[in-house]
Amino acid sequence: MKITFLITLVLFLSLGINAQSKNDAIVNFAKSNMGKKVDRGECWDLISFALNDAKAEWKAPFDFGKEIKSNFQAGDIIRFENVKFENKNGYMTFPEHYAIVYEVKDKDHIVIAHQNHNNKKVVQILEITLSDKSKGKMTFYRAQ
Repeated sequence: MKITFLITLVLFLSLGINAQSKNDAIVNFAKSNMGKKVDRGECWDLISFALNDAKAEWKAPFDFGKEIKSNFQAGDIIRFENVKFENKNGYMTFPEHYAIVYEVKDKDHIVIAHQNHNNKKVVQILEITLSDKSKGKMTFYRAQ
């Protein structure tokens, strides 16, 4: 009984470490390409190259790993579908866009790494306030 528990615990912990190391690898890929164009410069190119670099298991076009609803971490992948963020300073839209969670500041503020937004086909970062989302759908994925 104790051996079974220990084996299960080791497997569980190693899966968590593996997922975290994949997230770390995804962030490191974005960092190492900051200000550079990844492949064609499309937003999706950054995601696919980062996932491949992290040796994550995924299937094109949109199966980026395990879908998650909360507790976002740096290295998670975001799919934006017809998203609009609005606040007193104006608005920004993401009709169909993909990004990497680059940093989590708190539950409501994250920094994303992405490319091909506002005609800039290089990797750049942008801070967003999740509660400013006024429409659309954001889906978060954790690499496996």
